[in-house]
Amino acid sequence: MKRVWLLLYSFVFISFTANATQITLDKHFKHLVNIPFEYSQQPFTAEQAKQAPNKQWHQLSEQPLNLGLTNQAVWLRLQLINAENSELPILLSIDNPLLDQVAVYHYFKQNTLLFKEIGDTLPLNNRQIKTESLLVKLTLPPASQSTLLLRVESLDGVRVPLSLWQHDEYLKDKSKFNLIYGLLIGFILSLTVTCLVIFGVSRKRYFAVCSSILITLWLLLIYLYGFGYRYFHPTLPSLQQLAMPSMLILTTCLFKLLFEQLRLPTKTWLQPLHRLSNWLLFISLFFIWLLPTDIMLYYSLPMPALIMLLHIAALGIDIKQQRTQPLCALLCGALMFFIAQLYMMIVVFDIYDFNTRGLPFVSVSFLICSLSLIFATIKYFLIERDAQVTAQQCKIAQNEAQDELLQERLELQEQARQDLESNIEERTFELQVTLRELEEKNRELEQLNMEDPLTQIKNRRYFEKKLVMDLRRSRREQTPLSVIMLDIDHFKKINDSYGHLIGDQTIRAVADIITHQLKRPLDEVARYGGEEFVILLPNTPLSGAVAITEKIRQEIMDTTITVANTQIKFTISAGVYSAIAEDIHNPGLFTDYADKALYHAKQSGRNRVVSFPILD
Repeated sequence: MKRVWLLLYSFVFISFTANATQITLDKHFKHLVNIPFEYSQQPFTAEQAKQAPNKQWHQLSEQPLNLGLTNQAVWLRLQLINAENSELPILLSIDNPLLDQVAVYHYFKQNTLLFKEIGDTLPLNNRQIKTESLLVKLTLPPASQSTLLLRVESLDGVRVPLSLWQHDEYLKDKSKFNLIYGLLIGFILSLTVTCLVIFGVSRKRYFAVCSSILITLWLLLIYLYGFGYRYFHPTLPSLQQLAMPSMLILTTCLFKLLFEQLRLPTKTWLQPLHRLSNWLLFISLFFIWLLPTDIMLYYSLPMPALIMLLHIAALGIDIKQQRTQPLCALLCGALMFFIAQLYMMIVVFDIYDFNTRGLPFVSVSFLICSLSLIFATIKYFLIERDAQVTAQQCKIAQNEAQDELLQERLELQEQARQDLESNIEERTFELQVTLRELEEKNRELEQLNMEDPLTQIKNRRYFEKKLVMDLRRSRREQTPLSVIMLDIDHFKKINDSYGHLIGDQTIRAVADIITHQLKRPLDEVARYGGEEFVILLPNTPLSGAVAITEKIRQEIMDTTITVANTQIKFTISAGVYSAIAEDIHNPGLFTDYADKALYHAKQSGRNRVVSFPILD
């Protein structure tokens, strides 16, 4: 009985305070991404952080925390509410494997449920789950509200995206990620092996240089996602701080070597400065480990980018003198690597928050860079080989006495060239097929992300995007926008009396009735959560929105659901808000007012429609 009262108190507290850092979980919970939390840069101890007043905390609710490079420790706080009468095991995922040290404190009342320190400056054995990701197992007590505190220290940049997962759901998501990531690094590694094989056959140095760049790009991807720390040196975490800066500098220097191999033998005014700066950057590779970590970052991110910009300028000058396909492809690869460097600088120094996870932009940039480099070297090889064949044919024409053995050798060389072109075309076709399949899967996933699986109508995520678009249209066209919040009355009683299957059919019946009542193409209905729905009516005044809502309420009241010889009647309550949008940066204003009207409808007897502002 005590747990029941505690659970009711938690629900009432959430309803009246609307605190964004309180997260309610139950047995139907699967995962939450970009969860809201509070953060503070005060020099707290764990006990001080637990008792610190709200005014010392900053609210963050819609995007990952990114404070850039900072020497201060950052505290994070959030409240976890278990709505079940049994223990609820969950996983906390800190979706940035490059954080130096994260201390996790889980409190219930005055008891410490968990204390764990993880990070890439600590041995892998410190982690509960021996994986590249920063994962923490949490167990929520029955019908409880517990506090989660995190202390984050990272000289590489404090970027802390958090997510909560049910165990099986995390394994499914991780499997999908590992598949895509494995294809990516496997493909780059296969390109590296291909370059090495061609180098072994042709003895062309540019293939060796190209394979060196590809292997450094591969290592950068490995370390960016934490796999280098996990597999290469799990007991020497200090190498993690040195690996990525070294790879960035080495990759930049190798671009100069490949450029020298593929360029024309001409002199330009930029060559002395280009050569000197590249050598200085390469020599610094042997001394950066002496620098403090923060100074190392300030050097290893901007300086290689500046040298890379110098490489691009030198390539541009050569292309302007004589345009060749290998140099153009090499320029494309250099640009993609430079863009990836800029992206990493922007994220690490917190110049702009791209609000993204998993660094997909860097991965795609490295993939395009790898394809450009392999194309440049192979194309240069083919051009060089074609030139050799042409020279040999001219020599044959001038010297008719050349023996048949040389002719057979030329034929074999031509056949080898054709086989190589055929293999390249086959690999290119396979890549195109794979990319098309990935695009189709991405479109299917995007559709699933926008659709509620139970009712086949739009979900809350789609509604929030559509609300922002309609707010802009309302302000631009000065037309009223109406938002309707509907909730099934006494839905918990239906679930408790008839079971969750009939409750699901009730929800589907409400969705079908609402959809049937919406006549215009721009009108949208979405499942807002649980038994709650939201309707978006562009260019609709308050009177029209109330009239549509009354029709929906009346039809639902007249509807009887028959399931397994059981007839169920139910009603809904609704809140309506209509206005011309003025502040498009506050889309929650419309839903908040509609929700207040819905709350008033619930409090005043249910089975009714109330509009905001509420007239007593």
